[in-house]
Amino acid sequence: MNKVNIYGGLGNQMFQYAMAIGLKERGIDSRVSFRDFFLYNHHNGYELPLAFQIQMGKEERLKYWLLTKLTFLWNTKFVKKAVYIYFKFFTTVFERCVLEKEQFKFDDSVFGIRDSRLIGTWQSVDYFLGYEPKLREKFKFREPSDQFNVRLAEQIRDCNSVAVHIRRGDYTNSEWRNSHMVFKNLTYYKRSIELFSKRFSNPVFYFFSDDMDWVKENFNSENFRFVDHNRESSSYIDMYLMSLCSGFIIANSTFSWWAAWLSERQNKQVIIPNTWINGMQTPGIYPDGWNIEMV
Repeated sequence: MNKVNIYGGLGNQMFQYAMAIGLKERGIDSRVSFRDFFLYNHHNGYELPLAFQIQMGKEERLKYWLLTKLTFLWNTKFVKKAVYIYFKFFTTVFERCVLEKEQFKFDDSVFGIRDSRLIGTWQSVDYFLGYEPKLREKFKFREPSDQFNVRLAEQIRDCNSVAVHIRRGDYTNSEWRNSHMVFKNLTYYKRSIELFSKRFSNPVFYFFSDDMDWVKENFNSENFRFVDHNRESSSYIDMYLMSLCSGFIIANSTFSWWAAWLSERQNKQVIIPNTWINGMQTPGIYPDGWNIEMV
């Protein structure tokens, strides 16, 4: 059986899960493995069961219970070191690890691999091409029940809503600034807002960001709405709310990418930046029908 490693934030986890679905639908015995979260604190942790109505087997449910209920244990230095040694030993002795050859590029040779741990981001739509209905079925959101989000969802559905995602946060750190901070100015967003203002009648722009203070300093209009109340374990709700929109101005982020992909609005329109990562070709990230806009 293949094991697809799950790690990173929610958007990355979704691409890795989609890879596992692509393998299984091709008749290749595969499952996901979220063991990395016992060692590392990726963003908000293993979010797939939290955000979606994904069914897990008994073994997965037990591991997820241990992961979420014994968090205090995994955060201790001694236990973390012991778990790391065990995983390293198990992988060295019993597993064959296969690393993704090149990010954002489809590699069909992976479908010839058996009984291995597959490690990569697998960010190409071709890995699950033809299995979109199955994937949409898996990615059914756990809809919020609090009245604030319920009312907001109704408002988004009832208008020509446009989701605007602006990611800064960790992208502004020295580690990512040169590669991921591709938006050097406001041109991409302002030009995209102008396009939707022409395409849609009375559009309402809903801004989602991890740096809302910066957003409010730079964007101001009576048809702008700012959504910044869903945090930590509730942050996936922002993806749910975005997915209800008719239009999308996404960042170079898998979080808003999946929100746009999951939208079921008729005649939805998506604007995606032409540069996803500086200095890298990323053909797999561009689905047919999405408008590529110069940054």
